[in-house]
Amino acid sequence: MRTAAVVVTWEGGRTTERCIDSLRAQQAAPAEIIVVDNASSAAERTRLEQAVAARPGVRLIALDVNRQFAGGLNAGARAAFAAGADRVLLLNNDTVLAPEALARLGAALDAAPRAGIAGPLVLDLGAPHRVLSAGERHLLPLLCVPRTLLRHRGRARGPYPVSGVMGCAMLVTRACFQAVGGFDEGIGVYYEDVDFCVAARAHEFGAVVEPAAVVYHDGLRGFARGLTPWAAYLKARNPWLLIRRRGGPGSWLTFIPTYAALVVASAALYTVRGRLDVARALVRGAAAGLGGATDPPRARA
Repeated sequence: MRTAAVVVTWEGGRTTERCIDSLRAQQAAPAEIIVVDNASSAAERTRLEQAVAARPGVRLIALDVNRQFAGGLNAGARAAFAAGADRVLLLNNDTVLAPEALARLGAALDAAPRAGIAGPLVLDLGAPHRVLSAGERHLLPLLCVPRTLLRHRGRARGPYPVSGVMGCAMLVTRACFQAVGGFDEGIGVYYEDVDFCVAARAHEFGAVVEPAAVVYHDGLRGFARGLTPWAAYLKARNPWLLIRRRGGPGSWLTFIPTYAALVVASAALYTVRGRLDVARALVRGAAAGLGGATDPPRARA
């Protein structure tokens, strides 16, 4: 099996290089590392070109427009598959892989022929004792229930099936990616991984987590963890896009009250904190989602 890796970055600086170096240090190194730059500044683009040139086996795809995380993943994955990859490891640029992570993820897919997605055990880079994800429960009726209440907590010794994985790091087969059609660029970022996993399941591709494959992630933010107005807008808008696209009548019965409670509570929290800009962004995002808007505000990747 030929496996490539894709790292999506925007103004990533040394953080992106750290991710690339952890890929190059894998016990089973990827056949190719593709770095997708989402229209960074000229200075960052030049720095990134130099960093890539100094690292054999790394290729840069420089996008002229910021296609957000979903678009960057699509550009990188399609380039990898066009070059002959059978699987692609899709990564946030603020991840760091343990040396055996890719080999263990590949072995997990080998052992689960019906799976199209494998995810690692995701730990907090700044506090490695803290588990960020050991697999996700991507269930549309519970879409707006805080993920900390739904996450897998058991520590199995081998790969185990899950309904979804965290989007900061996932190994995806060519067949799964092509069946789904890639990541939804209308969603862009935040919930794009949920949408992909739900779509994969609809196409009868399973997902597994290999807890022995460890990836460290920096930068996870939930609704209460210091959102920017841009992130708040998208986090409030995108659940609507997902539930419209993938949900059935039963999903709406629990989605509407849990979504309303989440957004109202979050807006109240940020108002108390004096962050009216974030509270207003949550309201704008909710209105945009209700209206079916898919154009994100101009901002970062």
